[in-house]
Amino acid sequence: MHVLEPGDVDAAATIEANLRGWLPVFERFPGARLDHVEGCARWICDVPLPLFNGAIGMPTGDDLEASIAAVLEPFDAGGIPLLWALPTHDAAVVSALQGRGFAAGAGAPGMTIDLADLPPVEIRANVVIEEVDGDPDALRDAVTIALTTNGLPPMSVDPYLDALDRLTERSTIRTFLARRDGAPLATSTLISAGGVAGLYNVGTLPDARRTGLGRLVSVAAMVAGREAGYRVGVLQSSPLGEPIYRAIGFEERARFTFATRMPAAT
Repeated sequence: MHVLEPGDVDAAATIEANLRGWLPVFERFPGARLDHVEGCARWICDVPLPLFNGAIGMPTGDDLEASIAAVLEPFDAGGIPLLWALPTHDAAVVSALQGRGFAAGAGAPGMTIDLADLPPVEIRANVVIEEVDGDPDALRDAVTIALTTNGLPPMSVDPYLDALDRLTERSTIRTFLARRDGAPLATSTLISAGGVAGLYNVGTLPDARRTGLGRLVSVAAMVAGREAGYRVGVLQSSPLGEPIYRAIGFEERARFTFATRMPAAT
């Protein structure tokens, strides 16, 4: 197992490498194909949603417009929605994507933490946090919370679960679920890739927000990463989650851009 020490982390490159730990899932979406083009990983599938179709990486090559066009060729040809994850907020690339119909904000913090500095997991008597990958019903609860609270429709749940089921190696992708009084309310995912532990898919049902469950399930996933032998935790934060992650001890080390494009209405 490759493990990075805290002093060895190049934040943008390391977080991108961990983000690419999702590729084994992406290439198992229905009808998916995975390509590597102009320095980027690109996946396309039969589910017409961003995230289920997308690209990771900065386009390479001397001609920026030509490199972007090469990555986007099948999306353009098929009118396919996509999410493009860029491991920096490069003004020229963002401007070029916006010119091609993408929506891109000011960037998302890429954050890291020395896992030795994690706060303790303090769980109340009526709260349980479990790893649920071996329990199909609980995994469905967790995936439903994760996807729908992060903006995807309920129809995304079944293809995502099917992709997980088709993985040949499940130990690098681990799902956690928080219950209060038996009710499933919050979730997180641990991705082990690039020598670090990545935190993803953190979501809490609206009625349970501001109760500490998001923090608990986030710390629980990172503790599991530490127990697996990793020294560094990484994530890309939404505005909603950033105060929580800073309170846990994560610090911004890079600036990612997530650009989304939906096909034009006809």
